[in-house]
Amino acid sequence: MTISHIAPSERLAGKSAVVFGGGAASGLGVGQAAAIAYAAAGARVAVVDASLANAERTVAQIVGAKAIRADITDEESVREAIARAAEVFGTIDILHNNVGVPMPGPFASFSMADWMRGFSLNCVGAASTMREALPHLVRSRGAIVNVSSIASIRHTGINYAIYNASKAALDQLTVAVALEYAASGVRANAILPGLLDTEMGRGLASDEDIAERDRRSPTGKQGDVWDVANAAIFLASEEARYINAHLLVVDGGLSRRS
Repeated sequence: MTISHIAPSERLAGKSAVVFGGGAASGLGVGQAAAIAYAAAGARVAVVDASLANAERTVAQIVGAKAIRADITDEESVREAIARAAEVFGTIDILHNNVGVPMPGPFASFSMADWMRGFSLNCVGAASTMREALPHLVRSRGAIVNVSSIASIRHTGINYAIYNASKAALDQLTVAVALEYAASGVRANAILPGLLDTEMGRGLASDEDIAERDRRSPTGKQGDVWDVANAAIFLASEEARYINAHLLVVDGGLSRRS
């Protein structure tokens, strides 16, 4: 695995980061890249995933990282994960939420159970992690980075109403928390990636679809996981100390097209 797109630095030296959805079954995912990037920037990292084995695959690439199992849809599981990370590191400076699942399909085909699951994974789970982490973040005057999607602000050409709606909710949840806790020194921002060439994306698309996704990007090429990871490092760092309640679009300009 290459991390050539992440320049080692001390931008987050002395900080601790908790990355929910930081594991990977194979290949390289957005959450895994973020965990590696935080570590490359000097942070101590807790990698949290519903699969402990997947979390450990990420931790194997990071010196001093900690793997923690937690189901983001289970409130008690999240509470235990945050408590464990705080115990290991003594503080939490950065909370990174990467859990999210696209659910393509016709609107009329979705059941109420589908809606509840989609919102639980894409929005409510992040509310749970933020609620549990905020006491620690207030003490450390820390930062929250939530990974959303440009699907929250525009139709992407794919019918996934649950994903669109739940990621839009995550955007406004991020803004609400950012403004409520700004006076306490906590910042909260969201990253809205566009088309990314990822393992998950390639698993869902044919070679022709991938080529078309490249053509759809104004740059002629999709982004990758490191584009999101670099944005996360910036938002978590002191360089972004006056950036709060912001929805940072990382899409090569795609969302500005008509």
